[in-house]
Amino acid sequence: MSANVRLTRRRFLEVAGAGTLAAGFPAILTACGNSSSPQPSSGGQAKAQPGTLSIFISKDTAHPQQQQQLMDLIKQRFEQANPGSTFTWDTYASAAEEQTKLETSAAAGEGPDIFEFGSTVVPTAYASGSFERITDSMWSQLGGKSAFFQPQLTMSGPSPDKLIGVPWSGNPFAFVYNKELFAAAGIKEPPKTWDDFIAAGREITNGRDVWGTAMAPADGFDPWHKIWLFVTQMGGKLMDDSGKKGLLDSDMSVEASAFWLDWMAKYKIASTQNATFTGANEQKAMAGGKVGMQVMTGPGGIPTYDQGAIAGKYAFAIGPTVPPGMKAIPKGGKAAQGFVSGQYLTIFKYSKNPDLALQLIKVMTSPDIQFQLFKLRAQQPVVLETFTKYPEAKAAPWDALYDAELKSYPTPFFGSWLQLEVVLGKAINKMAQQIGVTGSYSKDELKAALTQANQQLQASI
Repeated sequence: MSANVRLTRRRFLEVAGAGTLAAGFPAILTACGNSSSPQPSSGGQAKAQPGTLSIFISKDTAHPQQQQQLMDLIKQRFEQANPGSTFTWDTYASAAEEQTKLETSAAAGEGPDIFEFGSTVVPTAYASGSFERITDSMWSQLGGKSAFFQPQLTMSGPSPDKLIGVPWSGNPFAFVYNKELFAAAGIKEPPKTWDDFIAAGREITNGRDVWGTAMAPADGFDPWHKIWLFVTQMGGKLMDDSGKKGLLDSDMSVEASAFWLDWMAKYKIASTQNATFTGANEQKAMAGGKVGMQVMTGPGGIPTYDQGAIAGKYAFAIGPTVPPGMKAIPKGGKAAQGFVSGQYLTIFKYSKNPDLALQLIKVMTSPDIQFQLFKLRAQQPVVLETFTKYPEAKAAPWDALYDAELKSYPTPFFGSWLQLEVVLGKAINKMAQQIGVTGSYSKDELKAALTQANQQLQASI
């Protein structure tokens, strides 16, 4: 690579942060003059040539043996369908590893044939210009776009004709509650409004060892998840439609952040010990049977619940959608349960065998393999035929998650969204730490922290 056009990490993030129209990035890659030039894809129409592929996927730390079992099964099916071909696979265990592999591969023009990305990383991958667009003929090989959960496709690319990600697994968010604690408190049904949620939390909380809810403000992802949910229901946004202006310190963002922090500080329906909780800590607290409700929870918690004191005593449901202090969803507000979340399979533009890569994706998105993904790793299938062929994939508690999937909304398709997650999380974490020590915080301090976060976001844009 010429020293004059070296793609540094900072330059990568600058261009990726510019949004989906990062036209300069592909030009940078072209100027690098790599020997590994991209191979043109036939769009899945020609017979793929035999070969060995490589795939880079997220590590399932909760189910490592089951992941190995699933990948062995995929390899068996792939080799049967494509004689003379096979694949190797490697994993990443953090967002940092995922981002680094994307950057280095895009800069060098060398890397795995298939990358698996989380939904909020797909915009950055698209901005890199390093991944194949999935054409209509390629979709046809996979059963067509209509074969997939339609909400998932909203994060496959910036528009229907510019999709790079094939949905692989879903992670819908829903409300989960302890039926035993609800009954003891005389609560007959899950709350529909956030005011009802606070009231139910107070009924359940005894102030010692039983709490209305739990939260994870020290988690790397949970803060922006919750703030996004509340702001979206209020009718607001965390970034403007252009992707050029952060709104982290807007009145709605401040109110949304304060509402969440007040579960500990004002309403006292969550223990201040939660100030240091990650998502795993929150799940364990719920599984222990001493927490009444958990908000915006994905299917990943099911194995933990089923092995804990809450086994057989919990249920998923549609959570509150009416903002605090209101009787109905306001104009512009959305009845969101969560954002479109899941994993996507992309074909690296520099793959030497993109047609064969498409055949591997075809195996991975077949109903049979999707069902094994559900059985072995407790992940929601994204191929609709799976639910018809295997009804148990939609049985309780998964029925509520299926409904929640249909009520998911996409996050903005901006490469800078990843930076938004980081700076917002740090701001909320700082305020939560203060609550953990003193039991309180001030709205002015929260506003200042969010303004600083917004400035950091703006600088990256």
